[in-house]
Amino acid sequence: MIKLIIFDFSGVCYSEEEKPYLHIFADKHKLKFEEVEPFFDELIVKSERDEISGKEVWDKVIKKFTIKKFKIKEKYSAENIIKEMISLKKENTEMLELAKKLGEKYKTAFFTNYNRDFWQEVEKIFNPAHYFNFGIVSYQINSRKPEPKGFLGILEHFKVKPEEAIFTDDSLKNVLKAKELGINAIHFKNIEQFKEELNKLGVVV
Repeated sequence: MIKLIIFDFSGVCYSEEEKPYLHIFADKHKLKFEEVEPFFDELIVKSERDEISGKEVWDKVIKKFTIKKFKIKEKYSAENIIKEMISLKKENTEMLELAKKLGEKYKTAFFTNYNRDFWQEVEKIFNPAHYFNFGIVSYQINSRKPEPKGFLGILEHFKVKPEEAIFTDDSLKNVLKAKELGINAIHFKNIEQFKEELNKLGVVV
């Protein structure tokens, strides 16, 4: 019997913003996206475990690629870049309303990889608590998906067994890890497919 449904955040309930902004950033400063992305991604992984801050990520990118347009008088800092980047993020209204509806019968949670600085901006714009009973952000536990710590933390919070939970994510590696832990997992593609998969698992939508 299903008691808990766990949602990925970006790519499922909200749009992605980091990679789209990185394209904009690279184009704006005449950089090669293929060179910026791996450097950025390596820093992001560290920041999402709270090893470095989100501001440090962008400070290092600016320094690495010697972007001269970032002058104090222009007030264009790592902090402003983060605000600009998060402003690209949009709600998937249908999914959020579905999560809220499912919350009438089941416990709901979100599980996402973010660093502290990025997440603080997300929370200023959005209100996840309106749609979910609980949530874990990777920096809070110094561990990120697909590592098991967050999955197990959510199960422990609700005192449910893995087989009593469903997890959905647009990332296949995260879905496979959830399955390894005994959690029912759905590789998210779109809301209709998600509803169909929920029905197969006995969840009434």
